[in-house]
Amino acid sequence: MKKYLMAVLLLSGCASQGVDRNNQNKIVKRYYASVESMQYVTLSSEVGTGIAAGAGFGFVDSLDGNTEEMVGGAIIGGLIGGLFTALFEGGNDAYQYDLYAANEGEFTVIQKQKLDKNTQCVAVTAGDKVKLEPVDKQYCENSSNVHKKTDIAL
Repeated sequence: MKKYLMAVLLLSGCASQGVDRNNQNKIVKRYYASVESMQYVTLSSEVGTGIAAGAGFGFVDSLDGNTEEMVGGAIIGGLIGGLFTALFEGGNDAYQYDLYAANEGEFTVIQKQKLDKNTQCVAVTAGDKVKLEPVDKQYCENSSNVHKKTDIAL
């Protein structure tokens, strides 16, 4: 069991910075959007599933022992499964942003990063994941003006 724990800990430290691999061979769009509203939300959690899976693994791993070892294996497995699930999920706190972009219309983004409450305009980078970055509100004004001119010209 200790070998598995060490392997997971070592592999979790192998992440590197750079461009997200999931974005290769995909279109990544960048545009500006006005922040219409922001609210705090709580994300669902799979910790219960992690506890159940860990308890099952711990129980099965201890089947060759007596009853006390099987119960102990299930308890330890449940604790480890729940702990690792909680670590990989991170916190359950997130923020829901209702946004409007001239070309995209109204849409919602939920992310863990909290933007300043005075943020009125964001740059949206949408690929495999969506990233919001606060920008000056003039970008949203310019974006909507270009769209309005296009609508009139049509």
